[in-house]
Amino acid sequence: MKNLGRGVITQKTINEIVNKKDIEFFLSENIDKIENILKKKPDKFGNEIFNYLKKQKKLIFELNKHEELFVLKQKKNLSKVFKYLTHRYKFLLCGKNKINIGYPPYLLIEPVSACNLRCPFCFQVDKSFTRKPYMGVMKLELFKKIIDEANELEIGAVTLASRGEPTMHKKFTEMLEYLNKKENIFEIKTNTNGSFLNEKICHSIFKNNITQVVISADHYLKKNYERLRLGSNFEKTVKNVDMLFNIRKNYYPDSITEIRISGIDNERNLDRKKFKEFWIRRCDHVTAGYPLERWNTYANKTHPNINDPCENLWDRMYIWFDGKVNPCDADYKSNLSYGNFNNGSIKKIWNDKIIVKLRNDHLKQNRNKINPCDRCGVTFS
Repeated sequence: MKNLGRGVITQKTINEIVNKKDIEFFLSENIDKIENILKKKPDKFGNEIFNYLKKQKKLIFELNKHEELFVLKQKKNLSKVFKYLTHRYKFLLCGKNKINIGYPPYLLIEPVSACNLRCPFCFQVDKSFTRKPYMGVMKLELFKKIIDEANELEIGAVTLASRGEPTMHKKFTEMLEYLNKKENIFEIKTNTNGSFLNEKICHSIFKNNITQVVISADHYLKKNYERLRLGSNFEKTVKNVDMLFNIRKNYYPDSITEIRISGIDNERNLDRKKFKEFWIRRCDHVTAGYPLERWNTYANKTHPNINDPCENLWDRMYIWFDGKVNPCDADYKSNLSYGNFNNGSIKKIWNDKIIVKLRNDHLKQNRNKINPCDRCGVTFS
């Protein structure tokens, strides 16, 4: 099993080998071209990758399966591959070494805060959350303003998802189209439970070069799937995933889009081999992980032994449907919100005194004095 994230509790790739050597060979064979890319646009993190690659003929950081698939699908575009790897390295170091580069390297945008399902391991089961003022839909104009600044800042990755089901947004495909026009956003990802996938959305995903579609599916048996994804229809979801997979196969054989199935092993008894055997026929990549206590974060017991600084404070920014900015979605009611995009800019909010203080408190090992950080199970140590 290979981790996708750096947290102790994270999604893990099921029984897949990451062929890093082939990618290193490909990059080494094109070392002169990479040098020219850096000459045109110098980058501190890119230079570190280049220098290490030139001397060692190896990448300076480990690759996960998602990164490997991205590179393999984009090999014809060396410039994009190298810029993407530079972004991933930057993203890694920002969280690991607590580096503030002046803006978030990763942006998560919430088109919709509502969801049609009530999974027992999700904050959507908190009835005090699924009502105003927490429920809403992002205006397309607001979305475009956010994306425009993200592109100017060269934020390398954007995910459409967070507290709700993004495909419920009536203008979801217009969001994908707008994202595809931006040259400085290399990784475009969306999460979905698959319920609302239709032909229009599927075609839009591939036409607009969405790099990753992550479908949340927690079992391979109907009874267990529908128990874990309360309100879902197993057959309909499988049919929709098959439709997505077959539309790519039949109409977009050279698509760069990775399709991943992501499961939560809520009861810690999932047969991962059977889970993968069922889903891998209709996707590129199958992962599973254990749940984090997010079904009612604020009522969790505190974790006195978890006091390491949270990497999320340095490597990502969440923007809710109404423009409110948050450091994470474990704090789904925004106790720790540090601004609103309607009243500022990404860069200004990222360096606001509120989030600066929160980062400093974590560095000073005062995490256990902050609610809900003191009862969040996310740890990187």
